[in-house]
Amino acid sequence: MNVDQHLKVAQWHVEQARLHAEGDHKCGCPLNDHDRKAIASIEAMLAGNGGVKEELSCKV
Repeated sequence: MNVDQHLKVAQWHVEQARLHAEGDHKCGCPLNDHDRKAIASIEAMLAGNGGVKEELSCKV
């Protein structure tokens, strides 16, 4: 994906989170391996233990 595509996907996720926080919205999306990797990366970054690294391939 290019920068614009990544930003659009991120914006979509932010909007989904906002809808979840505001009420009874349920997207029905299961947590997958890619999402788990992203969550772990952000949690590590917030804990001061590394964080987000550039992905150079489509591996999960």
